[in-house]
Amino acid sequence: MVFATHMGTPFEPHNLSNRQLRPICRRLGLVGVGWHWLRHANATLLDAVGTPLGTVQALLGHSSSEITREVYLHSIPADARAAVQKLEDLLIGPKWTQVSEIGKTGSSLIQ
Repeated sequence: MVFATHMGTPFEPHNLSNRQLRPICRRLGLVGVGWHWLRHANATLLDAVGTPLGTVQALLGHSSSEITREVYLHSIPADARAAVQKLEDLLIGPKWTQVSEIGKTGSSLIQ
């Protein structure tokens, strides 16, 4: 179990959606976001960063790569792909192979 209530029991998906996900999405102006939407977004973003189709298929638990490709992967235009990359860089930070390069550029993120 990844997330648990204060009692140590698993979250009930409808309660979590109604109490957390929907209110946050409303405040952000996001419409139609739910657990299944998040699965599609996850698959699409994994594809956008170059994750092999077989890996995306395994992460989503699909028995067939055709289901993953035909139903869950959505194209991202080039501008949106660049925005996704910037967001990933912001959230995840530099890759370990880039740490020495950042030090050379004088970034204040890594001292």
